[in-house]
Amino acid sequence: MLNRFRREAAVLAAYLSQFETDDTEYTEHCPYVGITGESRAQTHADYQQACRWIAATECTDDDIAALAHMRRRYCFPTEP
Repeated sequence: MLNRFRREAAVLAAYLSQFETDDTEYTEHCPYVGITGESRAQTHADYQQACRWIAATECTDDDIAALAHMRRRYCFPTEP
């Protein structure tokens, strides 16, 4: 279960990494439609959380639920 949890977190982190940049000119004129300062901050926080999950040595039911919720937020398929 832990391997699958970490794998799903890694896929999510890889997706979210495309929004990570230190280039202020780029972030001010972000080509991704709908990415505002507030949503960029949320995306950054979610990216950091996903990276923590990748390194996890154990996961709780709450962690699994939080990852599933985050995957739904970014339109990743989840199992029922």
